[in-house]
Amino acid sequence: MKKSVDVKSVVIGILATLLFFSLMGAKASPDEFDDINVSSLTIRENGYIRILNDAGEHTILISGDGQGGGTMVLYNSLGTRSVSLGANREGHGGVLAYNDQGKVSSHLGTGPKGEGFLRTFNTHEAPTVYLGASTQGGGQMATYNEVGKETTFLGTGSEGIGFLRTANEYGKMSAYFGTGKSNTGMALLCDRNGMTRWVEKIDD
Repeated sequence: MKKSVDVKSVVIGILATLLFFSLMGAKASPDEFDDINVSSLTIRENGYIRILNDAGEHTILISGDGQGGGTMVLYNSLGTRSVSLGANREGHGGVLAYNDQGKVSSHLGTGPKGEGFLRTFNTHEAPTVYLGASTQGGGQMATYNEVGKETTFLGTGSEGIGFLRTANEYGKMSAYFGTGKSNTGMALLCDRNGMTRWVEKIDD
């Protein structure tokens, strides 16, 4: 007596076998996917997301374990940092750019009292330019020489007055042009030690 073949059971068996082998293949390489589509992604306990190049080096690192919160770091083709975005210990945001040696070249951020600023640095990470707000709230710009000594200052003083000040290579004031304490114009020249040698001002 011939037994009839249940086609439905055979098809189910084949599909179950194919599903088993596909699952086994997925388990053999659990960290390799072509595309992942999600509506939201939550990473807990200071976790991170990283993107690697073909050599296994970081190109992007997003972490929740920064000094003041989350950070994102971009790396160049040499594997060194090129840009970092995040918060400092006080919780103020900032962006740092690095040269090809991994040294800071510029810093755009927030100061200790909430004031904004931009700083640039030379290849030795010594400051070259500061542009931003003072702790009193006025605007200012300062330049520095190769050893970090201030050479020029243009901005607003603590009394709310504007002035330009220059200095020699040792950081000693050489000239002042701006507003005096009586809110009138004044100019002065100094010797190499920063001592005033000539003054001209407008009297009331």
